[in-house]
Amino acid sequence: MRPAAGPAALADDLAAVGRVDGVRLTVRRTLATGDLLVRADHALPARGAAALLERLRARADVAWAGRETRLRADTDPVPPVAWDLHDPVGGVYADAAWATGADGAGVTVAVLDTGVTRHHDLAGRLRAGYDFVSAPDDARDGDGRDPDATDQGDWAEPGDCGPEFRPSSWHGTHVAGTVAARDEGGVAGLAPGARVQPVRVLGRCGGTTADLVDAIVWAAGGRVPGVPDNPTPARVLNLSLGAPGPCDPATQAAIDDAVARGATVVVSAGNAGADAAQQTPASCAGVLTVAASTVDGERAGYSNRGTAVELAAPGGDREHGVRSTVDTGRTVPEGDGWAAYAGTSMAAPHVSAAVALLLDRRPDLRPAETSALLTATARPSARPDECRCGAGVLDVDLALRAATGRPGTTTRLLVRAGVRPGEPTVENAGVRLAGTLSRLGTGLPDWDPSGVPLRPVDRTGPYRTVLTVPAGTELAYKYTLGDWAHVEQTWTDSDAGCVDVADRTVTAGAPGTVQVVADLTTGFRGVPPCDR
Repeated sequence: MRPAAGPAALADDLAAVGRVDGVRLTVRRTLATGDLLVRADHALPARGAAALLERLRARADVAWAGRETRLRADTDPVPPVAWDLHDPVGGVYADAAWATGADGAGVTVAVLDTGVTRHHDLAGRLRAGYDFVSAPDDARDGDGRDPDATDQGDWAEPGDCGPEFRPSSWHGTHVAGTVAARDEGGVAGLAPGARVQPVRVLGRCGGTTADLVDAIVWAAGGRVPGVPDNPTPARVLNLSLGAPGPCDPATQAAIDDAVARGATVVVSAGNAGADAAQQTPASCAGVLTVAASTVDGERAGYSNRGTAVELAAPGGDREHGVRSTVDTGRTVPEGDGWAAYAGTSMAAPHVSAAVALLLDRRPDLRPAETSALLTATARPSARPDECRCGAGVLDVDLALRAATGRPGTTTRLLVRAGVRPGEPTVENAGVRLAGTLSRLGTGLPDWDPSGVPLRPVDRTGPYRTVLTVPAGTELAYKYTLGDWAHVEQTWTDSDAGCVDVADRTVTAGAPGTVQVVADLTTGFRGVPPCDR
């Protein structure tokens, strides 16, 4: 809550409101934003707690009051797959970005999460952080807040926060690896030259908004009562966490403070498959809210969506997850490991790392400018109205080109082909692009019917691929099902029935831009209605 009166009036407020429900209310601590964390001396039923909050809000000397929300990490373990950095359809084009010399050197990314364990892929990548988990039982280090941001394990015994045992996730270590791991035989982060500052806000059963508020302010270089100042404030804050509900005033105030200090705040959209506007802190103003995309470059089904989302980034699914650093222990840390997880928690650190690469080349950029660069260069979804994932999928190569004023020599061509749905022959064979593909400079031969495979967005299509084409190049092309016996045809009203379509053509646009080619096929030779 936030008081609008002095200490004496506040004590009277709390005493008067508490007497109605027979509860004693005390101020536990003052947050970095000036808001107060108030505790009751015993638990209240949901209806009673709601009524108490309404009585507090009704008082003229209380600016706002709300529940302390329990936050959780947005992740789901999946089988190991690696694709997020390099896949031409679903990846972020890391190789081209690194070729510019950008690696995030000199940029600190604060990871507000479960903390980080020792891992050889993160050796030399970490700055001193802080543990903001205030409840000793949840922190599992015996003393609540302290300068040690090591992940002690967030496992839960039956009855702690659910009926079943839940092993430690090592969530913060996974996020940190996606940002800045140096590939020492394991995985590489997108910004391997950046430094990660672990800021621990999640422990057993998650974390609280009160701890998060102080952590956001501290990570960006603000003052927090009772906590030493951060000697290395971060330019990027990664928040791969969330809870249901709108953004509360204290969290918004903390984010406003961080952004005013020049920090870009990146937040996971959440994994409920719902509107991100109903998730905090994803719905807060001034943040970069990130949905999760799959290897096919589309929003993952579990990912939140909507107008609160700025863009998507690789978060994966159960078949293709994001592989990164973890610990092998089921409860406490035991040793180095790697695992593929899926979630918007995995998507957000790709964007945080992309911001670090931009700041490497352009340290003068402000948060609004980094957001504009990333959204202006994202690759659109094949179905934007259904995706509702902001500008599209992160393309860090194009973002760097735009940031440095060096557009390069190539254009990103997003090719989309609509097909007749429900045809087993098409679904089994898959759609291919054949044409003058030698002009791409990748060694592909011209007019090979097996050409470039397109990926189905879902079982009803459309099919899509992404090509990197020399700017100004004209391509001639057709679609096939992998051979000339099943080339693209169109239906005519004449006795000829279906005939082969004329060569399609496209001219690649300006360098450093994204160009969408949306085609609609009528049919293929040998496939209804062209099977006669």
